[in-house]
Amino acid sequence: MSRSAPLGAPTEAHHVLAITPFRRLWVSLSLSSLGDWLSLLALVSLAAIFTAEGSDLVRYLTVAGVVAIKLAPAVLLSPLAGLVSDRLDRRWTMVGGDVLRGLLYVSIPVVGLSFPGFALPWLLIAGLLAEIVALFWTPARDATIPVLVPKRMLGQADRLTLLATYGAAPVAALLFAALASVDNLLGALVPSMAAPAADVALYINALTFFIAAIVVAGLPLPKHTVASSSLSPHRDATLMRALGTGRRAVGSGPLTRAVVVGLTVTATMGGLIIGVGRPHVENLGAGNAGFGVLVAALFLGLGLGMVAAPRVLKQFSRRRFLGLSVVLAALALLLAGAIADMVLSAVLVFVLGLGAGLTWATGTWLINVEMEEERREDAFAFLHAAGRIALLTAAVVAPVVAGLVGNHELPLGGPLSYSLYGSGLVLMVAGLLALASAFVAARQAVQDDPEVGPGLLPELFAALRGVSPGVEEEDKTTVSGAFIVLEGGEGAGKSTQVRDLTVWLRDQGFEVLSTRQPGATKLGMRLRGILLDRENSHITDRAEVLLYAADKADHVEQEILPALRRGAVVISDRYVDSLLAYQGAGRDLDVAEIQEISDWATQGLVPDLTVILDVRPEEGLSRLGGPADRIESESTEFHNRVRKGFRALAEEAPERYLILDASESREKIARQIQRRVRPLLPDPVDADSEAVTGMIPVIKPE
Repeated sequence: MSRSAPLGAPTEAHHVLAITPFRRLWVSLSLSSLGDWLSLLALVSLAAIFTAEGSDLVRYLTVAGVVAIKLAPAVLLSPLAGLVSDRLDRRWTMVGGDVLRGLLYVSIPVVGLSFPGFALPWLLIAGLLAEIVALFWTPARDATIPVLVPKRMLGQADRLTLLATYGAAPVAALLFAALASVDNLLGALVPSMAAPAADVALYINALTFFIAAIVVAGLPLPKHTVASSSLSPHRDATLMRALGTGRRAVGSGPLTRAVVVGLTVTATMGGLIIGVGRPHVENLGAGNAGFGVLVAALFLGLGLGMVAAPRVLKQFSRRRFLGLSVVLAALALLLAGAIADMVLSAVLVFVLGLGAGLTWATGTWLINVEMEEERREDAFAFLHAAGRIALLTAAVVAPVVAGLVGNHELPLGGPLSYSLYGSGLVLMVAGLLALASAFVAARQAVQDDPEVGPGLLPELFAALRGVSPGVEEEDKTTVSGAFIVLEGGEGAGKSTQVRDLTVWLRDQGFEVLSTRQPGATKLGMRLRGILLDRENSHITDRAEVLLYAADKADHVEQEILPALRRGAVVISDRYVDSLLAYQGAGRDLDVAEIQEISDWATQGLVPDLTVILDVRPEEGLSRLGGPADRIESESTEFHNRVRKGFRALAEEAPERYLILDASESREKIARQIQRRVRPLLPDPVDADSEAVTGMIPVIKPE
């Protein structure tokens, strides 16, 4: 009926690593992130080793001090450092920052070897200086990415940056655990090392920074000039501003309160593991290797939760799923504090991370879907800031409280006793408080939800069977995806909007099938050739209807239904309405008869939304390029009848139609379609830099 763009054409946004300068920058920041995580693990472990002979309180306070110098500067001082960094040359700020951090970290074991009495003070001083240097490095990197990447590809670049930042955490933790597992061998090779695994980790850490500096030094960056348009994105991102404006944007509705509670509670739980993890595994007899495994388990679970959230319990209410995810994390934290076994503790911390990842992915998706577009950015900034503060506070306060509590042996009668560690008690109490908060969040999340299921357990059991509540498991026609159709006259711009909507959804992580009718299957391509060839003017009206119906029957069976059943979003350029408008209204055939044929051919499949791009035939036909096909060659009167046919269909069922003026700008039409499509999306996936991962509670902004 009208021309369509080639299906499945790749978009440039999926090839950002093909840009050589960005790929090199990405390698550099991956190495820097690996170094940052290694330094956190090594410094916390060294602090525990240096104070091993001291009291429990001294050991815990020292760990709290190290965690504070690693986390606090990025939370409290980064906006101020960003103002200065914006006025420095970006290339040499990054190069100098990497070199200085490498030198500071390599100096820690050197000073410890040369001046043992000054080892702990220098560890704290060098760690603090390295974090201050990182405050200048980070905004320089953030401002460099837009210089290397076209604007249309920034979303993909941001997601890869987040992957490098947080993907390095479990890699660094496993590397540290591997070094700790051969600690004795390293000590035999270099007897002068006080803490071989931590010292070697710092040397490797320094090496990653030096290599990162070399990579950045060779980047083809333009000469930096200070201008308001070139300032770092973080220059105004003060913590108080994010909390103030973001709190107003979030509002006080039950759902947003539930999301805030859920996300801050899980961020707090992550901070607890970082803060008391090293002393806790020491109590369990695991040492450095156990600490590395614990951190790796936390971040592997977090990453898996973020990725799996859209695919877990698809039929379950996302609001209830939010509360369920927090409950999962809280129970894991409670048990991790109560069980004095390293292997079980690592498994439970993995489950905690999994619950936290599910919570953050689901919570940010709910905000993205339920909140008006103009408020989302401030709301995400608030959640980000609240998560960082919660993580920092928990990581610093938890070891202090654990040190004040101390370690105790509780007699259970006879030779039996229970070792109650300060770290374990902190985790248990925090787990109980988190569990109570999870129930509060779960109740608030469903308070104003008109679509919530009949009950938690019935809905959960139905979701586990893969069906909606009240739907029998044998019902094989149930689909979990979303079906969107774009209709309109010739030259309305359907193919363009299909393409834009497909890119928008894929950038948010959805599986999308973009297709067209006729011509999406092998049979359809042959039918398309027959139907649109001007030489086939002898085709009768009724034969034309049956040929189009045959295409739709084949298309629905082979392409659309399988995609919907696996949870994909299907976007079709034309569907049944075109048959009713063109062959019914246009050919002046009985629309009811054509509807009956179409229902049988498509197995009664109705789109969730049909967008009609309304255009005057004269304007639409004037947009076409090249020779007109058999349908395009019809008279203006024919196309006017088609236009009226589309509008009549929309008037009969306005709840599932969206009529847009095709003469509006492409961008405006796309925004209107996105706004209407968003509530129909089947899976809870985060958006815009890829906002899901963007909302992970951060150790430091990278």
